[in-house]
Amino acid sequence: MLSTIKSPVFSEVVVVYRDYDIHGLPSAAITAGTPRSYYVLFAALREMNNVRPFHMVLCADVWDRVVVDAVRALEQAVTAERVKVGFGDFPSEPLVISRPRGSSPTFTEEEGSGRP
Repeated sequence: MLSTIKSPVFSEVVVVYRDYDIHGLPSAAITAGTPRSYYVLFAALREMNNVRPFHMVLCADVWDRVVVDAVRALEQAVTAERVKVGFGDFPSEPLVISRPRGSSPTFTEEEGSGRP
């Protein structure tokens, strides 16, 4: 599909991570080695980049209270991948950004009861 894009404007692929994509991946798991989900993602992005070079952006689209941890997890995944394989085939190393979504609702707010 990427080989059919003829626009000279195409230059970025943004991978958006939500809370549930990052939750449960403790820092220890990342520093011990890139979790499988990241390994598979980077492998797929390498294949895409071979067809059409692009800049990779990893975006943590998460609640305010977990932004720091989410960005750290993505940065650690990038570091682990850099050490393992590197990003020599990409125009640049992945950029890690965040898009905070305000405060997360409590369980009772999500359920709509308003009672603890």
